[in-house]
Amino acid sequence: MKTETIDELLSKIESLESRLADSEQLIDAIKAGEVDAFAVNENNQPEIYTLQSGDYAYRLLIEEIGEGAVNTTEDGLIVYTNASFIDLLGLPYEAIIGKFIHEFIEEESREKFKQLFNNSLSGRSKGEITLKAGKKMIPVYISLTSLKPKLATIGIIITDQSIKKSNESTILQYQKELELKNIELAQNNVELTSFTFIASHDLQEPLRKIQTFCNLILNEMNEGLPPSAQDHFQRILKASNRMQTLISSLLNYSRMNSRDLVFEPADLNEILDDVINSNDELIKETDADIQYGKLPSLPCMPLQIQQLFTNLIINSIKYKRQSNPPVIQITSQLLKAGEPDSAGRAVDKDYWKITFTDNGIGFEQQYADKIFDLFQRLHSRFDYEGTGIGLSICKKIVQNHKGFILAMGRPRIGASFEIYLPLNQ
Repeated sequence: MKTETIDELLSKIESLESRLADSEQLIDAIKAGEVDAFAVNENNQPEIYTLQSGDYAYRLLIEEIGEGAVNTTEDGLIVYTNASFIDLLGLPYEAIIGKFIHEFIEEESREKFKQLFNNSLSGRSKGEITLKAGKKMIPVYISLTSLKPKLATIGIIITDQSIKKSNESTILQYQKELELKNIELAQNNVELTSFTFIASHDLQEPLRKIQTFCNLILNEMNEGLPPSAQDHFQRILKASNRMQTLISSLLNYSRMNSRDLVFEPADLNEILDDVINSNDELIKETDADIQYGKLPSLPCMPLQIQQLFTNLIINSIKYKRQSNPPVIQITSQLLKAGEPDSAGRAVDKDYWKITFTDNGIGFEQQYADKIFDLFQRLHSRFDYEGTGIGLSICKKIVQNHKGFILAMGRPRIGASFEIYLPLNQ
């Protein structure tokens, strides 16, 4: 073994110290993220080692992110752009890098961008502008940040808002259409008010005259008129009476659309008693039996509820079976939120369910919804008198009370009408 001299040992120590200093410097550079790779000489052959440092990960993120990213000098010269910004503009890399950012700002947005850019020189700023690439206009949201003191540049993140703006445009279009529909609806309401006035006065007045003169002729000339003429006049009177009933029903229906909905606490027992007393003659004439227990008190519009009860009772009496006197049972039940109604749907809040059940002719369940439509009849007016508006009024009244109504029927057995009225208004 060769014995090394002191000078040789000192030379080796000096070489090792130099390499150690280089290694420490490299380690510091790696920690600071200043290098992505370094070379190590082995046997006079350099070997390259790459590093995925923290900064490398950030740069990779900027390249792969779905948002546009741009670095500019403080004069606005583009010194870096990621792939997303290139795709957004639809231009080649060479057409963007080295250009001034304001060249890609739509003319009407340049003043706003200038203000945002100037504000970012001393901090951060955000806002909406429009980019321009050829004839292509791109609405974007930009966030600008000064990278001082590390770099004298401005970092800009660009978010494409084309889809958002398109959706906003669609919403605005729908809003305009809705405004036009509201104007049209207001005009229709004015026309409906005019119709109500005409129906109240101009239409009923000639009907009253027809009825009056027909009755005068029949009373004064009854014996002198041939039977065929008397029959003709009776038909005129019957038709005019039916027309007057139809007009009155239409007026009642139009009044149900009133916006002046004033609720007040009311005892439904008192309202039902008034309805029964008011129709006492019809009830006695048909030998109807109306059975009912205690009904609740709740906030409502008493006059409309009175109309509702009246229509349902008269409907049950009208559609009675020929061989059986009508029996009408009226019951009530509190239905809590989440409990099912008769259709199996969970109700969204507390309701009072008021049920009118009769033993009349009933109906096929497939017509349960149809019977509430205006002018819809399941039977000929020659078999059963009526206008086809009564149940439509019932439905409108219940809707005015923010409730709903269901109908169940069985032919030749009877029908049930369930009214669901909210416990609180």
